Amino acid sequence: MKLLAVFAACFLVLFGAPVFAQQDFYSVDHSPQIKITFAEDNWDEILDTLFLAGEEDRLTCNIELDGEVFEGVGIRYKGFSSVSTDREKNPFNIKLDYSDPDASYQGIDKIKLANVIQDPSFLREVLSYQIARKYLPSGRANFAQVYINEVYWGLYTNVESVDKQFLQSHYWTSTGAFFKCNPASLDLFGENANLSATPGVLAADYADLYDLRSDTGYDELLELIQVLNEEPENIEQVLHVDRTLWMHAFNYALINFDSYVGYAQNYYLYQDFNGQFNPILWDLNMSFASFRLTDGSEFYDGFSIAEAQTIDPLTHLENVSVFPRPLLRNLLENSTYKRMYLAHLRTIIEENISNDWYVTQAELHRDFIDPWVEADTNKFYGYDDFLANLESTVTDLVDYPGLTELMEFRSEYLLNYPGLDSPP
Repeated sequence: MKLLAVFAACFLVLFGAPVFAQQDFYSVDHSPQIKITFAEDNWDEILDTLFLAGEEDRLTCNIELDGEVFEGVGIRYKGFSSVSTDREKNPFNIKLDYSDPDASYQGIDKIKLANVIQDPSFLREVLSYQIARKYLPSGRANFAQVYINEVYWGLYTNVESVDKQFLQSHYWTSTGAFFKCNPASLDLFGENANLSATPGVLAADYADLYDLRSDTGYDELLELIQVLNEEPENIEQVLHVDRTLWMHAFNYALINFDSYVGYAQNYYLYQDFNGQFNPILWDLNMSFASFRLTDGSEFYDGFSIAEAQTIDPLTHLENVSVFPRPLLRNLLENSTYKRMYLAHLRTIIEENISNDWYVTQAELHRDFIDPWVEADTNKFYGYDDFLANLESTVTDLVDYPGLTELMEFRSEYLLNYPGLDSPP
């Protein structure tokens, strides 16, 4: 059969028959066209109503992905703070197999489109996932041109869903305990999904804090919480410690504080066949200090861009947190884990920041998406802000630091930090 396939391919090439190569849906050098067609003229009102109801019901539509048409697709808004019934450009959660259980595109049955809010540069999310994927299983991401009823709606970030396909690809299993660690209602003065034992000893005590995505799993989650808080010396039995340290190093290196570091949210946990939970990053649109809040007592009311450049990567170990952060403190109190964490920080900075790799990538992305950003009449910031924010601060409701403005100082600070300032 393989030989026949080779002969067939040679025949097509030799005799000039057209050969079509389907581009990878998540390749960073490809911008997929996603054309959404609603039968209802008031589709936006329907989606607003579904969102306000707090349910996950969907509106059906047809979708064309780079020329391939899918009918009976289910769509709803995704996220919380990035959605508003008063704006045109909202993020989408698209379920290709909503009507047809066999429907998929390149093996993908769910599409997550983020509306690039809180990021004048348009670069933060895609660039951050590029860096994260070097060190721990993380989603693929690129830029998608979205059309609604033949009208260009804007440029979105197209981020791979953390679902069963993702789990199977990275962990060779998809049946383990699986949680999205986002509280049903974020409490700015609460613990949220911080993995402390404060809520209690029953699964019901944690149901509003950890969204169960597998058939079962609360017993396993309770065991993780118990060991992390009461027996941290045994934590490797239930937690992939190295990947957790990579997550913390990534968050502190790139000031990605809309995460476990800030309000203990925006990450997943999956228990692999070794019985260890693995953290998975999610929602990186406010990395590079677009979000500057943390419950570390020194900065509980926020921090400036200048403070972001030099924020201590051991803040949650050496200072008191307003609320417990056991996944940070209880690991870093182990001297070996602390050295590993600092070594990971050094690696991320040396391989991506101090050598200007991120600048080269960001410039390539900016040049690539330029015409689609300029044509996006629904974007949240001006075209000039897009051009400027790679290097310079853009001021809107808050100050969004330029990526290089932030990271040049951040890199210098970290590479001179005790424990990072010399090779292992």
